[in-house]
Amino acid sequence: MISYGSRSNDQLLQYYGFVEKNNAHDVYVMPPLREWDIDALETACGRSFGADRLVKVDRAGLLGNKRELNNDEDDEGSLSGDGIIITKAGGIDPAVLQALRALVSSETEWKNAGEAIGNFVERVSEENENLARLAARCQIKIELDAKPTTLEEDEKILKQMKSIKSMAGSVEEILSVQFRIEKKRLLINAISELQ
Repeated sequence: MISYGSRSNDQLLQYYGFVEKNNAHDVYVMPPLREWDIDALETACGRSFGADRLVKVDRAGLLGNKRELNNDEDDEGSLSGDGIIITKAGGIDPAVLQALRALVSSETEWKNAGEAIGNFVERVSEENENLARLAARCQIKIELDAKPTTLEEDEKILKQMKSIKSMAGSVEEILSVQFRIEKKRLLINAISELQ
C-alpha cells in the first residue's frame, strides 16, 4: 500500500525499477520550439511564420534555449537545454500554444494584437486556435513518426516477450518496451486532446 507520489514513469523506472501503465503523472519532453520543423508546420497550416514573429517569440523566451554540445561530458558529449513538457494530465505546455497562436496568426490578428506575444495568451479566433493546435499536433506526430517502432509494434513485441512459451525478454528489455509504450500513448493522447 505504499505511495510513490506524483512521479513520472521516468522517475519510477529510474528509482524504483517499474513502469506504471496509464500513469496520470507521466511526462514527455519534446525538443524546444526552436528545433521544431517550421517548414512542415507552415505547410500543414498553410501559413508562413514571419521572421519578425519568430524573433518576438524568441525574445519572449518561448522558442526555448539553444541546445549546445557540452564537451565536459564523455567523447560524444551531451545536449543541454530545455524542452517542451507534455503531461498526461494537462497536455502540452500552454506557453507553446501561446507561441503558436502568434506564429499562425493572420496579418490582421497580428496587427490587432499590437504585434505583442503577450496578447496571444488567450485564443484570438477560432481559426487561429485551430491552426495553432494543428501545428502542435503536426509536430507531435513528427516526434512519434521518428521513433523506430510504432505503438502497435511495441505492444506486439511486449506480448511476445511476456508469453510463457517464449520467455524471450529479460526484465530490462520488457521494462524498456513498457516505457516506450507509455510514452507513445502519452503523445497519442496529447494529439487527441489537441483536436
